Amino acid sequence: MIQAVSEGTDFAGAIRAFSSLDPFACRILSLYRSYRPGLAFVDYWLELDDSGKVTGAIARNGANFILFLTDKSALDEICSFVRISGAAGIICSGAYDLDLSMKKTSGAVLIRNAPFDSDEGLIIIEPDLRSAYDLIFSCSGEGFQPPAFEDFYVDMNHRIRHGTARIRGVKHEGRLAAVAMTVAESDDGAVLGAVACAKEYRRLGYASTVVKSITNSLVSEGKSVFLHRAKNENISFYSGLGFTECGTWQELIL
Repeated sequence: MIQAVSEGTDFAGAIRAFSSLDPFACRILSLYRSYRPGLAFVDYWLELDDSGKVTGAIARNGANFILFLTDKSALDEICSFVRISGAAGIICSGAYDLDLSMKKTSGAVLIRNAPFDSDEGLIIIEPDLRSAYDLIFSCSGEGFQPPAFEDFYVDMNHRIRHGTARIRGVKHEGRLAAVAMTVAESDDGAVLGAVACAKEYRRLGYASTVVKSITNSLVSEGKSVFLHRAKNENISFYSGLGFTECGTWQELIL
């Protein structure tokens, strides 16, 4: 059974009681903290078994859905639900086979929950969103295209103010050289994304320094740090930083 979430529902508590240390649960909890029910562009649901126990959760942001799936989730019911709900995009664990006629990309979920030794000599900054976006956009490719700047700015600014995202960077001679940000944060975890380094400053340690810095801040707050690595990309970079595989992700696009 799929049950809509209202303001009176302890949605976050229901997910945490089942499992909050999951990157997709983290994404849903982060979205919920940022944008509460009642707004036109978001919706939240719990999936329950016949006894009323939580077996999964669903969040909608526009036409994009996040699924927190478990071994007890009724996948056929969830697939039917997202179909009739008009999902244009879905992200969830790659451990589950969803019967949906959508284009699929996938990759590894990585985790780190231990701090790095501090890097000396580079000053970490919180860059302005325009500079950060320009760098991320310059590094985008076929596998990742950022949204329009106006959408990026409004959403990131809102999430930063609500404590569900942060962005850090390093400069080289006054120019932003590398950046990393969290795309979701909950009480227990964070999802790291949009790690970018200007081409002329690669292999100088800037990207690894900013990843280490933002990871150390998160770990010091008791958060496990997840990231979704695209298939066969940046393997040596993240393994060299001590991130380990803990699962897979899949993104489905209509």
